[in-house]
Amino acid sequence: MHTMGVIGGGNMARAIIEGAIRQEVLEPESIIVAEINESRLSEMAALGCAVTRHAGDVVDAEQIMLAIKPQVMAEVAKTIAPMPESRPVISIMAGRHSSTIRAALGEHARIVRVMPNTPCQIGAGMSVIALGEGAQPGDEALAEKLFSAIGRCLTMDESHMHAVTAVSGSGPAYLFLFAEAMEQAADQLGLPHRDGRTLVAQTLLGAARLLNESGQTADQLRQSVTSPGGTTAAAIEVMFEGELPQIVAEALLAARQRGEELDVG
Repeated sequence: MHTMGVIGGGNMARAIIEGAIRQEVLEPESIIVAEINESRLSEMAALGCAVTRHAGDVVDAEQIMLAIKPQVMAEVAKTIAPMPESRPVISIMAGRHSSTIRAALGEHARIVRVMPNTPCQIGAGMSVIALGEGAQPGDEALAEKLFSAIGRCLTMDESHMHAVTAVSGSGPAYLFLFAEAMEQAADQLGLPHRDGRTLVAQTLLGAARLLNESGQTADQLRQSVTSPGGTTAAAIEVMFEGELPQIVAEALLAARQRGEELDVG
């Protein structure tokens, strides 16, 4: 019997599996992956995992991971439900409450929800774990090992998951957009494009590390680099005049609301 059965072999599933193997959380031969895309299937086989095109082949694993799009959940459930016996099911699907997942999979499914983000692909992710419908104490243990291998993880109540999705799940895209805007501005300032990209990427990386490691708040760090009447102050003033903080708040609220709509739908 395999330790982990993974349904879906996309980028996030591969990042999780590679991290688990690299950190020796799981042995490759203890993992079976179900995926219909042949190239992804080949990639998983190259890692040493057992592979199959049929989701039903993984349900005998000790624990199951759903690494699929919410839109195909109903179709996948037809091939694996009802679960043959009680076991944890780790779901990384956005916008699907654990009660919805358990209703589709049957009463034996003990749902553990996880919201990762794309930096998991380079071992720098942020993942939030929530014990869901039917979950028992200790069911999150493997999830914590898996996602700690590809970044940081926190455990929260499931009621926070839509907000988590808005902040950290979708968060990298907001920073990529800000990076795009900075790169375009660097072009307009006459910097060579490649050099501008390097300046932007390293500045974001360094600022993130400083925020993470200095023990200071974002507000304190911003003020420490913003001298009155200086160049940074001139730029920050324009951002406040454009109501950047309000725009960010409205954007995150919109993301949370969309998650709630998808959950209902």
